[in-house]
Amino acid sequence: MKINPISFGQTYLSPTLKYLSPENQEKLKHSYPLGQIYPNDIYLGATKRGDLTVQITTTTALKNLLVNNLIPINKDTLSLYLLEKRLDEKYMQVHGPKYPIAKSVIKSLDYISEDELVYHIASEVEAYNKKYGHLFFN
Repeated sequence: MKINPISFGQTYLSPTLKYLSPENQEKLKHSYPLGQIYPNDIYLGATKRGDLTVQITTTTALKNLLVNNLIPINKDTLSLYLLEKRLDEKYMQVHGPKYPIAKSVIKSLDYISEDELVYHIASEVEAYNKKYGHLFFN
């Protein structure tokens, strides 16, 4: 299986996932939809030792609505999305990340089943939302 650095909703895959064994890459496939369930951006990567890295941050309301098909994608909403994306990029260049980023490492993937892996990542996302939700859930 070849892993490309493409987005599945709001779950982003890093090229570093090449450090995972083919079996662990296959296990990870069941975690891709988590980015569509939670209003978060989830970045999955790997260390050179073959451990999974998970980074979580919040997403924008507009992006969440577009990704989950809750508003139609047309010329106007796409233009608005691109403007918002550019403004966020500039904000990050000047001020740094707008919202906290949680980082964790999941070790010993060889001994974790695909269902447990989904549970580990989902619990990380829920812990992030519980800790920082007051900043963006109004």
